[in-house]
Amino acid sequence: MVVLACEGACEVYLMQQLLDNDCLIFNKKEILDRRPIHMRQPKEISALIDTLSVNEKIVFYRIGDTQKEDFSLSCFWARKENISVYKVCTKPEIEILIIINEHLHEEYMKTKSKVSPKQFVKTHIKDYVSFNDYIQNHDMIWSIKEYKRIKRNDKNELYIDDLLK
Repeated sequence: MVVLACEGACEVYLMQQLLDNDCLIFNKKEILDRRPIHMRQPKEISALIDTLSVNEKIVFYRIGDTQKEDFSLSCFWARKENISVYKVCTKPEIEILIIINEHLHEEYMKTKSKVSPKQFVKTHIKDYVSFNDYIQNHDMIWSIKEYKRIKRNDKNELYIDDLLK
């Protein structure tokens, strides 16, 4: 069983779009509750996990821009041998994908110490309303792949690209 544990609403929406468009290496039937889940800690979904067989293998994919906090599995002590956790990072923020998609990454890099990706997007993209609106109207596959090419995540972190078919 796969758990798509998303840090924020934008990550949930992006993963849902990728899932709906059959872009991921797994399908809805393989995902807990058949959807990405907005959560920061596993205990938030313990009721869903408790419906599974104790012996079922569970793979958590933590999707978000901050991965520093501890991801405690203590609420699943009886299952701990059957649980794996993978970090999927979008540093510094999920909006970096929009910056890349708009071919503004080099320009953003000149101002990154003063401006967050979210602020940069709001000031540099005329038709930007929200992250969800943007990705609903733009194909993000190229930017997801490009992000992996240009970023350097920690050794123990995956990229969204690693979850694509």
